[in-house]
Amino acid sequence: MASKVSGENDRESALRVSMEEEKNRKTDPKETRERSIIIVGSKSVGKTTMINRFLEKDEKPKPTIAMEYSFGRKAGKSLVKNIVHVWEIGYVASSLISAAMSGSALTHSPHHTALLIMLDLSKPEVLWITFEEILSAVRSALKMSYNSKLINEMIEYRTSDRKSVEKMIDPLPLKTFIIAGKYDEYQDFDLDKKEIIGKTLRGIAHSLGAGLHYYSCKEKILLRKTKDLLSHIGFGAVLAEGKFTSYDKPLIISPGADSFSSIDSQLPYSRPSMILDTIKQTFVVRVPQITRNDESALEDPSNDPNFNEPIIDKLKVQREEEISILLDDMLNGRTQQIPIPDPV
Repeated sequence: MASKVSGENDRESALRVSMEEEKNRKTDPKETRERSIIIVGSKSVGKTTMINRFLEKDEKPKPTIAMEYSFGRKAGKSLVKNIVHVWEIGYVASSLISAAMSGSALTHSPHHTALLIMLDLSKPEVLWITFEEILSAVRSALKMSYNSKLINEMIEYRTSDRKSVEKMIDPLPLKTFIIAGKYDEYQDFDLDKKEIIGKTLRGIAHSLGAGLHYYSCKEKILLRKTKDLLSHIGFGAVLAEGKFTSYDKPLIISPGADSFSSIDSQLPYSRPSMILDTIKQTFVVRVPQITRNDESALEDPSNDPNFNEPIIDKLKVQREEEISILLDDMLNGRTQQIPIPDPV
């Protein structure tokens, strides 16, 4: 009888230890062997190409309709390999971004999820509109994916390790980088235009507590620097911090390394929302934005009236609701988690 009780206690003890390890794995803001990168941005800016180069995939990129998942792994100091989960958002929608955030939370703490916002340098006439659409979708997705307590904890953790944090910034809870793509097309712009675009990107990046990196898949140096950045985000590789702010060259600025005073002395030192509004007004006066009307809605094939299929649309809505409920159940421990196979 004593042996039977001992066996039960051993099992209970092992289960308790396993549950504690699982909890620590999903809450530890420092230690992890798994990380996630969520990439959202302008259409045809080169998101898939950048991912393929980072993961060393020799594949011809194709348009991402909704969301694509991929992964990579790299040997660390021990025999256990580090894993990076890459979620590419093809259509800017808070539901898709939230699905990626919730999916990443199944394997590790949200502290180890990074957000990459890709903007198209070659199309400054829609740059601010695109940024606003993405930021709005991201903020909605954050509220859908994490509770307010966790969001505040993540923001506090992000800002606690900085020697000095300007009171005006309004950092996103996730580690964030703005990747300004298609530099190869942008580099022929005149210096005045480069300066206003550069100041604008520096301003919004610093306001969000984000880093800023110019990128082009056709520029070897920029390609290498971006791969180094992704290796740092995805595998914890050491990244040399730097600050390159010459507007006639690619901008590279680490999170927290900039300041509003060095960007533009005319920026109001008040609430973050006023700073973004000031940056916006200055930019749109110099670079008028093109109103796209309902173009963004039509980019989603399901919104195109030419493909109106009531039965299929109804099934699509039903399936999206089922996925949302399933993710919520998994995150709250009400059902078995979807097993994620070990990468081969």
